[in-house]
Amino acid sequence: MISFSMDAHMHFDLYKDRKTVADYIECRRSYTIAVTNLPVLFEKYYPDYQQYKFMKLALGFHPELACEYQDQLSIFFKNVDKTRYIGEIGLDFSTSDLNDRKGQVKIFTEIVQICSEYKNKILSVHSRKAHKEVMDVLKGFQGIVILHWYTGAIGELKIALERGYYFSINQQMVRSSSGKKIIDIIPVDRILIESDAPFTYGLKDKYDLFFVNEIYAYLTETRNISLEDISKIIKNNLKKILL
Repeated sequence: MISFSMDAHMHFDLYKDRKTVADYIECRRSYTIAVTNLPVLFEKYYPDYQQYKFMKLALGFHPELACEYQDQLSIFFKNVDKTRYIGEIGLDFSTSDLNDRKGQVKIFTEIVQICSEYKNKILSVHSRKAHKEVMDVLKGFQGIVILHWYTGAIGELKIALERGYYFSINQQMVRSSSGKKIIDIIPVDRILIESDAPFTYGLKDKYDLFFVNEIYAYLTETRNISLEDISKIIKNNLKKILL
């Protein structure tokens, strides 16, 4: 196991043995952003997990659920001052329902606006098939933006880099040609590591940090940087977003 491990985007609440997962993360000292899909879930788990040092619970409102549960926006607002970590949020235009898309944009916009008032928020953002629209909503946001599992156009990727955004990459990306193409463009000083567990290879039933090694192996091979150095760079990237 690499000396430094992290996970910028994982769904601990989707595991049945949540405490086991959280305790494992703490034991391995793996810096982790545990996202939630609905504000009510953050509110449910926050009291029991707020004290963890390495696993940080994020307040989320997944775009695929946003319109169905739009009444939970008030719960989001009520809890937004409890954590720096916001996610999973964003847009998902896999749907062809225009009303759903409009509803997503409205909710995402309101979330970004309220987060802008705090200045120090760290956003983990979903942008499937809505990369341009996500960039439009985020324009002018002064906090930290992490684009989670980015699959969009190179044009929007370059705009994101110009704005200082980070990208969290996972082991499934390093196993696909399209994912590798995206990763290879991102400067190493803008890369963070994620699992998106339990939705990625090998993590459906049990959370484990093996995925970190697979990503490091790809980065050392393609960037011609030693494992020790790439680990230091990733660790420094995390430090910068936490300042």
